[in-house]
Amino acid sequence: MEQISSDSMLKGIFLLILAVSGNFVAETLGCKTRKFLTENMFAKHAVILLILYFSIGFTNGDTPTHPFTNLKAAMYIYILFILFTKMNMMFTTIVFTLLTIAYINYTFINYYEAVTPKETVKIEHHRNVQNLLYKIIIGMILVGFVLYYRKQYAAYSKTWSTTNFLFGVNKCKSLE
Repeated sequence: MEQISSDSMLKGIFLLILAVSGNFVAETLGCKTRKFLTENMFAKHAVILLILYFSIGFTNGDTPTHPFTNLKAAMYIYILFILFTKMNMMFTTIVFTLLTIAYINYTFINYYEAVTPKETVKIEHHRNVQNLLYKIIIGMILVGFVLYYRKQYAAYSKTWSTTNFLFGVNKCKSLE
């Protein structure tokens, strides 16, 4: 079975973040669609999955990839995205900074491979840095998620809902 490159996944993550940030233009949708997406958290998550699936296929370029491979990668990124959104601000900032560094490093890899492919030591160094960054990012997401989960569970143990915690609620108490 084909593999989705980690670079394509990184592009997919950034496209997802941009798409979610693009929510500020949601008013351009029809009223019934806006109401449905405003009130239904599962519909929002379905849209996120569709954005991921499309983004991964889009970032693969001309290389044909089996649709299930793209779906598997979309699910993997979706799970990491859910965990990413359930961290405190410090962990979120650190992980976003690491994602930015990973993307910049990825552009260096592409540049050196295209312009100076004979500089294998430099390219290999950047690939090693990239692999280390991916491991640190995943580790930080997992630690940040667990710490935030424990904090939220302790604060809301009497009315706790793991579903609401993972998929969100329409109105955050911190925004009221």
